[in-house]
Amino acid sequence: MTYPFGAVRAELEKAFALPSVPPASESNRVSRARELSESDRAVALFEHPDH
Repeated sequence: MTYPFGAVRAELEKAFALPSVPPASESNRVSRARELSESDRAVALFEHPDH
């Protein structure tokens, strides 16, 4: 198959590759860090009732 501008398949795959997915253990730590306490959640809802 021919690619535009004389590009090599490996170069195209590298340029348009999706970012790698972090392991599940890392994503769990991130989601736990984003959790709000009940008090913080109440303040946020009071200050921004439309969200």
